[in-house]
Amino acid sequence: MSINIIKYLVLIPLNSIALLLSLTPYNSEPFLIFATLTGMLPLLSEVLLSLKSNKYNLGLPVLVTFLVLLYLKEYRLDAFFVLLILIGGSYKEYINWRVRKSITDISIALPHTAFLKLQELTEVDISKIRAGDIVVVKKGDRVPVDGTLISDNAILDEAVVSGESKPVSKKNGDPVTAGSISQSNYIEIKSTGTAQTSTLAQVQKMVNEAQARSAPLASFTIRYAEITSIVAFLFVVIVFLLGNNLYQALALWVALVPVIFAIIVPVATTIGITILTKQGVLIKSAEASESLTKINTFVFDKTGTLTTGEPEITDFRTFLHFKQEELLQLAASLENYSDHPLARPIISESRKRNLDMLQLTNITVTEGKGISGFNNEEEIVIGNSAMLLERGISIDRQITNVINDKELKGSSVVYIAIGDKLAGLFFIEDEIREEAAAVIRRLKQRGYDIIMLSGDKTEVAAKIASQLGITEVHSEMLPGSKQILIRDLKAKGMRLAMVGDGINDAPALAEADVGIAIGTYGADLTLNSADIVLLNGNLTKLLQAIDGSKQVFGIIKQDLIIATVIHFATALLVLFNISGITGSISA
Repeated sequence: MSINIIKYLVLIPLNSIALLLSLTPYNSEPFLIFATLTGMLPLLSEVLLSLKSNKYNLGLPVLVTFLVLLYLKEYRLDAFFVLLILIGGSYKEYINWRVRKSITDISIALPHTAFLKLQELTEVDISKIRAGDIVVVKKGDRVPVDGTLISDNAILDEAVVSGESKPVSKKNGDPVTAGSISQSNYIEIKSTGTAQTSTLAQVQKMVNEAQARSAPLASFTIRYAEITSIVAFLFVVIVFLLGNNLYQALALWVALVPVIFAIIVPVATTIGITILTKQGVLIKSAEASESLTKINTFVFDKTGTLTTGEPEITDFRTFLHFKQEELLQLAASLENYSDHPLARPIISESRKRNLDMLQLTNITVTEGKGISGFNNEEEIVIGNSAMLLERGISIDRQITNVINDKELKGSSVVYIAIGDKLAGLFFIEDEIREEAAAVIRRLKQRGYDIIMLSGDKTEVAAKIASQLGITEVHSEMLPGSKQILIRDLKAKGMRLAMVGDGINDAPALAEADVGIAIGTYGADLTLNSADIVLLNGNLTKLLQAIDGSKQVFGIIKQDLIIATVIHFATALLVLFNISGITGSISA
């Protein structure tokens, strides 16, 4: 159990016993003072941490209130307020502990060993697994590392990471996430990383970092509390100057300072974010959740976000003297070094034909264009038309006509050249996500502007956009140009959320007001660059994230209004000395 929870389990009974003793005829004042001072320690620690980072903390005026009550010798009332803060803090810590424990339990449940397919099946410690290793997972076992499915198909329980309750079917070439439970008899996975870099490890790291921060406060709440505290202080000064009654002024401070805010906001935001986490929506902080409620424009990447990210080769043309399998082997061997979505169908097709990977050298990735390498003395170039143009590789007019026709029908084209000659063409198509059209329609109904970005040619991007009802499209974009566009749109006053797959979209995700990554492919980039992660890769979770955030902050605002009314009503009682409040204090 968390040491913070244990701390509260000690302090809450201490304050409770002190309050109970104050109801007896015995002199309980020393014990009340001791319980109150020790009960302030968690809040004091939190305030000091905030002050070190030059951040305002709601606990500051609350601490001043506690000290004022001590000065007024209102020990019982002071202990009661401290008890309220402790109860609120303990509940928040309990929620945080449950979230951390659920993820830690998963890590503990992972196997300590895994089976590697070497010359024979060998059991090794999972810390020994490296990228490229072939891992065998038996029925009922957990996948030890992130990887790509080599077997023809598999059924996996991914609830541990994505929150998806139903088993998920996978086919050859699909990504597989660490922590998933195999429901197939025997599957083989090619590792894409280590146990330390897996999605699960990254999620755990992110949750721990987010919860290590001080109590999450929304910016509007901070501003609201700052204004309330300043108004309270001015009232106190004015009342003291007019009435020259120190006790009345201090009583007014106790009435006006928003003590209850320090309970409402952390508990409400923690509960809201925790509920969304269990639904497969991982939100880094309350600030990210609040920012989502202020968005007016959603910018979507196309590949892997609005489409399934599982493109397939629909046509394959070869030129010169090359045979299909020979050229496919060269292409797959080179694309094996790429993380581009269009590399996956080429690699997958190669595996289906049981082609071995060749050992290539001098691999060079040209961002947004393609990849090159050498097979012995022969250079292989794979990429888009810009890559070929850069290399001075010409394309016959007849071939260009075929390419244009395919692109008009929605195919993406991957060129492969050997030396300075075009050797082949891969025509690849990616299906639109089943839920994408409905999600876009519902976002537009809610008044959001929708923009689509794509690295594909204009014809391909335009076809997808028209099918989804998106009118503003930016095509043939590099990762850097996506980031620049986001920056330019923000400069025009747009409040933007960028939704992408977290790989090539990382710069744009980081640039947006809210970066939202869908799925966990490329987990380290996804979880580091995004503010919100839709873990199970379903776009309908975006609507849940919006609704959940709005509901949390709607409740907070209502509670703050109610709390403010109560504070000012109490202040009126103090001002007019109703029921002799001030007199009883001064007595």
